[in-house]
Amino acid sequence: MKKISLVLLLLGIVGFAAAYFIYNKPHRDIAAEDAAFNLTADELFDAFEADETAANAIYLDKVVAVTGTVAETSVNNAGQTVITLIAANAMLGGVSATMQEQGALSVPDGAEVTVKCRCTGYLMDVILINCSVQ
Repeated sequence: MKKISLVLLLLGIVGFAAAYFIYNKPHRDIAAEDAAFNLTADELFDAFEADETAANAIYLDKVVAVTGTVAETSVNNAGQTVITLIAANAMLGGVSATMQEQGALSVPDGAEVTVKCRCTGYLMDVILINCSVQ
């Protein structure tokens, strides 16, 4: 009975330690990583619009550098700046890039920018997160 209790105690300690280290693991620094792809907003949006499954296989969770024209800049509920890039074939939206840092970032509408981000998929926009302006 003592051996079983000791084994269970050790397994509990190991499980707690593993959970603690996984929970406190540092986030990826997208700004320091090299971009796997350099695209325009039109190219990225058209790839998802044509075949979302194939585009997910290529771009999902990859670091991409996307160049485009700013349609609008807003601040989300978390206080992060969200830049929407124009995609010519998009009926609504385009490419939505959420900045990594909190606080408003001043990027004028109509400006040409390149953002380096992690691609998380496609809803009505192509969604990019943890972005930084290059």
